[in-house]
Amino acid sequence: MTTMIDTSSLATATCHLCPPGGGTVVATYSGDGPASRAGDRARSEAWQTGVQHHDHYDPALDAFVVVRHQP
Repeated sequence: MTTMIDTSSLATATCHLCPPGGGTVVATYSGDGPASRAGDRARSEAWQTGVQHHDHYDPALDAFVVVRHQP
């Protein structure tokens, strides 16, 4: 299940891949689901938009998040 959230500070606060200014969470996937779904979404978003995206597990949300880097 994909859940859209509009806050990035909680989900990206501890990620070493996030840009210094943070990023925007564009999707979350349940933490008990396969991580590959978030990775696939990050690659798809990057390809479609031309903006770098990455994914990581966020223990505060118990979810895999897809993060769009800020230009």
